[in-house]
Amino acid sequence: MRIQHNINALNSLRQLGINNTNTGKNLEKLSSGYRINRAGDDAAGLAISEKMRGQIRGLEQAQQNAEDGISLIQTAEGGLNETHAILQRMRELAVQSSNGTYQDEVDRVNLNKEVEALKSEIDRIANSTQFNKINLLDGSLGKPEMSAEFATAATVADVAATKGTYTITSSTTSDAASANIFKLSFINEKGESKVVDIDYSVGATDTADQVATKLEAALKANSDITSNFDVTREGAVITLESKTAGTDGASVYASSNTEGTTTANNVVGSAGVTAADAKKTIVATAVIKGDKLSIAGKTYEFYDPADSTSKVADGNIGVAIGADADGSNANLLAALKKEGGIVNVAYDTSTDTFTFSDVDELGKDLTFQIGANGSADQKVVLNVGDMSSNGLNISNISVASQDSANAAIDALDTAINSVSGARADLGALQNRLEHTVNNLGVTNENLTAAESRIRDVDMAKEMMEYTKNNILTQAAQAMLAQANMQPQGVLQLLQ
Repeated sequence: MRIQHNINALNSLRQLGINNTNTGKNLEKLSSGYRINRAGDDAAGLAISEKMRGQIRGLEQAQQNAEDGISLIQTAEGGLNETHAILQRMRELAVQSSNGTYQDEVDRVNLNKEVEALKSEIDRIANSTQFNKINLLDGSLGKPEMSAEFATAATVADVAATKGTYTITSSTTSDAASANIFKLSFINEKGESKVVDIDYSVGATDTADQVATKLEAALKANSDITSNFDVTREGAVITLESKTAGTDGASVYASSNTEGTTTANNVVGSAGVTAADAKKTIVATAVIKGDKLSIAGKTYEFYDPADSTSKVADGNIGVAIGADADGSNANLLAALKKEGGIVNVAYDTSTDTFTFSDVDELGKDLTFQIGANGSADQKVVLNVGDMSSNGLNISNISVASQDSANAAIDALDTAINSVSGARADLGALQNRLEHTVNNLGVTNENLTAAESRIRDVDMAKEMMEYTKNNILTQAAQAMLAQANMQPQGVLQLLQ
């Protein structure tokens, strides 16, 4: 019998420590309701559930975003509902004024007073309908539009976006057959840098066209290439063209030929032509007072500072006429940048040409984030045109004469159709967002259930484990006490 080391006591103590630890974990899980409280509980499960939590919270916020979008649309549609009513009343007045029983000087003048008042109310609705201080109907959320009303020649033109094109030129081989690697470095449409190695084999007697044919086939077999570029070949020249126009399209920034099994170097890559965004241009050689340029719901009107009778219409941005065309256009450029907030505009004094790059910025699309991620398919865009009298092309209508009243009927019919179209677009998007909210709710519920299965504790099962470990803890304590009593038997031998 040994008394220096009580092995039974040591074993009981070790088991007691294990049982205490397990019991503590059981209590932690039971009190928190989670199976995973720390990475040590389940490292892989923790990583998966945290990703799910990010998605769940994103879905919840996306659902709220969609509901806010519905509220915004309802606000805009409510304003247009009254605009519709006003247009119908104006058309009624135009039909009334078209009747031959009225006099221009008295009756039609009075009818026209109401028409003018109603036009002012349409403008007020367009300028004051807001959601969270975002103007909805003044044209600032419209698609990029530009129009010029100049007495002298003024040309407004669209310049389409282009696609980037890059060429690869092959030559004949000068030695034995070889296996080559063409290294292509490019930026894809998501803005990510990619480097791909294109393997192709050439024969010792291959012509330049045959080399290009083999390389073309190897390029088309690479999914990274074909998802970003259209690959075509003409003779010994292979062309890579970005699938997406504008600077968002893929672009090649480096290419080289890496030697294979021999010293063959039969392919040369070139930089090619860089893609360009869509642009709008306007050529203004001279201006006089009253000339107007309208961009994305804002109208810039020239006035003569030396003429006391020269005035700018309410709501328009005044631009002073300069000493010459360059001076006037310099004032317009300053107004576009300062008053209009358009920064992507340049002026060429040699051609009197304004160039507006990044055309989409001319109209401020309203983008709703309706998904948990940042991909393009989880966003929807709202565009609302200019619903003012100017945007509806009824600012100059009059019912002060029988002929003008007849012309006003046609203009008002067109305006009513424009408002109807805008309301239809809003209603369609609202219905879409309502379905989006329902879909997000279902997805959120299912994802939460999946996360719960990973993260949450089964209370019944954990209680069973706790009961077992609690009993083992008490048993270990009892056995430790018994083991501590064993060395006392030595005293009987010493008597």
